[in-house]
Amino acid sequence: MAQDLDARAGRLRRSFSMLASLYDSLFYQTSEEIWEAALSLLQPQEGERVLDVGSGTGRLLIALSHLVGAKGRVEGVDISPGMCRVAERLLTATEHPSPAAVRQADARRLPFEDGAFDGAVSVLTLELLKPGQTEAALSELARVVRPGGRIVVASLADATAVDRQLQYYEILRHALPLAWFGRPLALRRLAHAAGLTPRIAMRRSFLRLPVDVLLTSRPE
Repeated sequence: MAQDLDARAGRLRRSFSMLASLYDSLFYQTSEEIWEAALSLLQPQEGERVLDVGSGTGRLLIALSHLVGAKGRVEGVDISPGMCRVAERLLTATEHPSPAAVRQADARRLPFEDGAFDGAVSVLTLELLKPGQTEAALSELARVVRPGGRIVVASLADATAVDRQLQYYEILRHALPLAWFGRPLALRRLAHAAGLTPRIAMRRSFLRLPVDVLLTSRPE
C-alpha cells in the first residue's frame, strides 16, 4: 500500500511540474471564483499564521499575505517542485506585507508542528489523492491547525448523480487515468472522519464542474 501511495505522489510531482509554467494561463480565471469563496469562508485576520496546502503557483499566498498583514505569516506547500519554483518567483517579484514562504512537501506528511497555524486552506488538491490519502491529508490539516482554528477545503463535489457534466467527466477520468484528473469528494463526510466540524459550504464551479467549498473547524 505504501508503495502505491508513493507511486501516486511521484506521478503528481511529475505531472504538475510539467504543467507549472502554463497553469496560470490555463486555469487562473476559472480558479479565481473558488479562491474568493475560500477566503470569504476562512476570513484570515490580521496577525494570523495561515497555511495553504497545494499552493500551486502561489497566487492565493499573495492574497493571504495581504489579509494577515505584516504581523502575520503565510506558508505554502506543494508536492510539485515545478510549482514551488513558480511560486517562489512570484513571491520574489510581487509586493506582499507579511513573511511568506513555500516549500515542497506531501499533504499526507506536513513538515510543521502540531497547532502551528491559526487557519489553513486547500483548494482543488484533495481530490487528486486516492482514497485513504485524502483522509490522511485532512488529518494532517487538523493536526497542524490549533484547537478552534479554521480549515477551508475545496474540491470537486460528489454530485455525480445529479450533474450531467460531472457524469461525463467521470467517464473521461476512468478512460484516461491521468494524474491531474481528480475524483469527486463527499467533503462533509471526510471532514467528520478527520475529527473536524463542518460548518458552512458553498457551491462553485471549475471548468463547468461543480466544486464544494467547505469551512470546517478543529474542536477546542
